[in-house]
Amino acid sequence: MEDLFEGYVGIRLGEGQMVNDILFALLLFLLIAFALVFRSNFSLFVKMLKDIGNQKERQNLFEDISGNEFFFGKFMIFQPLFLSSIAIFALARVRQSEIVQLSPAMLFVFLALILSVLIGFYWFKQILYGLLGYVFADPDKYKLWKTNYHAVMGTWGILLYLPVMWLVFVESSLLPPLLLFIFFYFLCRFVINYNTIRIFYRKNTGILYLSLYLCGQEILPLIFLYQGMIYLYNFIEASTLWH
Repeated sequence: MEDLFEGYVGIRLGEGQMVNDILFALLLFLLIAFALVFRSNFSLFVKMLKDIGNQKERQNLFEDISGNEFFFGKFMIFQPLFLSSIAIFALARVRQSEIVQLSPAMLFVFLALILSVLIGFYWFKQILYGLLGYVFADPDKYKLWKTNYHAVMGTWGILLYLPVMWLVFVESSLLPPLLLFIFFYFLCRFVINYNTIRIFYRKNTGILYLSLYLCGQEILPLIFLYQGMIYLYNFIEASTLWH
C-alpha cells in the first residue's frame, strides 16, 4: 500500500500574507530607488528643500547643482503618488475583505488602477495650473511657484513613508497612521497655498487669481478624484473578475 504521508510539507501561505509580501516588496523597491536617487542627486535634493520657502525669482548663479534634474523631478513626483496608491489600497483592504483574496496578478492590476487614477488627477491639476498661470500670472512668477510646488510635493512624498509603512505593516492600529496621512496632506496643501499667496497676491488683481486657484485647484479636482474612486469601487463590486 502506497504511503500517503509524504513528510512535512509546511504551512500553506495565506492570501493575506502573500499580499503583505507583495506590498513589502513594492515598498522596499521604492525605498531602494529613492536611496539611489538621493545618493546620485544630493545637490538637487538640497535645492528642493530650499525651494519650499523660496520667494526669490533670481537664483544663486554660483550654486553648484549636479545630477539629472529631469529624472529627479519626475521620480520625486511619482513617489508620493505611488505611496498614496498603496495607502488607499491598504485602507480598501481593511474595508473590503474580498481584496485579500486577489491573486498576485490581480493585485498588481488593482494597484495600477488606483495609481492611474491618481496620476490622471495630478495631470488634470497640472493642466488647470497651466491655464490659470498663462491667463493670470506673470511667467517668471508662475515658474517660481511651480518650482515651489514640486519641492513641496517631493518633500511630502518623503514624509509619506511613515504613515504608509504603518498602514501596511501594523494592521491592528489604523487610526494613527490615517490621521498622520491626513495631517501631512493638509500640511502640504497649506504650504502650497501659503506660497501662492506670497508669490501672486496683489491688491488689485491678486484676490481674483487666488479665488480661481482655490476653486479650480483645491475643490473641483478633489470632487473629480472622489467620483473616480467611487466609480472604481463600484466597478470592482459589480465585476465578477475580482471575486
